[in-house]
Amino acid sequence: MSGLDLSGLRCVAFAGKGGVGKTTCSAALALALSRGGERVLLVSSDPEPSISDLFGVDVRGRPREVAPNLEAVELDGDSVLEMWRERYGEEVYRVVSGFIPVGREIVDYVAGAPGIAEEFSLAYLLDFWESGNFDRIVWDTAPAGGTLSLLRLEQTFYDHLGEAAGLFLRIRDALDRIRRGGWEGGRGPLEIIGGWRNLLGRVLGMLRSDRLGALVVSEPEALSAAQALRIADRLEEFGVRVAGLVINGLISEDLVRSCPRLEARLRGQGEAVSRLLLGRMWPQVVEVPLMPRDISSRTDLRPVAEALMGGGQP
Repeated sequence: MSGLDLSGLRCVAFAGKGGVGKTTCSAALALALSRGGERVLLVSSDPEPSISDLFGVDVRGRPREVAPNLEAVELDGDSVLEMWRERYGEEVYRVVSGFIPVGREIVDYVAGAPGIAEEFSLAYLLDFWESGNFDRIVWDTAPAGGTLSLLRLEQTFYDHLGEAAGLFLRIRDALDRIRRGGWEGGRGPLEIIGGWRNLLGRVLGMLRSDRLGALVVSEPEALSAAQALRIADRLEEFGVRVAGLVINGLISEDLVRSCPRLEARLRGQGEAVSRLLLGRMWPQVVEVPLMPRDISSRTDLRPVAEALMGGGQP
């Protein structure tokens, strides 16, 4: 079985519904690439990340080396919000206080708004994308609903920021201060909003780049297959390149011979796989067999990595 073809991809994103093995596959691929000599960053934006548990290293909120040539980071909500306050808190206060007399507690209020942590996780990912410090970024995304909502949020923010400048110009006091150049100690609201819009435009450019590819992960089950097909369609609607399909947890015929009770499940898997393969034209399909034990540590990732890179037996 041939392995994944990652030619031309700087960022490989694993997408799919919760529980299909995105974290396992992303960690295994990142480890395999790093062992091949690439400088790799493994990023998890899953709200319930387990990268720290897999590698036995606390990587919440900041990248740390977990293996030679491999750094990892979990963008958990608390860490991301703290980084958001440090990076954008002053700008938020400057913009809002430009036309409403508010205290600095507004920053904490805005920081608690739904979607802020998820939104900033993309800006954080953009920093690594633009830095050039890594040969490859492997992204363990949130479960499908969260990832798709995040893409919608990104587009909505971008659209609404385009209207924000006009809003400020319709506020008389702010307009007078802008004309007088009365913004002390830094940029005025219009300039700040322009900078935010530029940032969001760069994030959208990253997501829609040919150098970012999404691998949709599905278990060989009917419901998982149906959702995987929908996820692939939605990703393409947002302009995200679908680079392939990973079918995770396939039962082998040898395993069925040793445990006949699995025969019915094997038939069900065949139907689900057929639905996946006939449902759309995938650029590539890679199969990962059902592992004989739970994946709970770095050493357990090796057979998954072999399957992804071409050494597995489906």
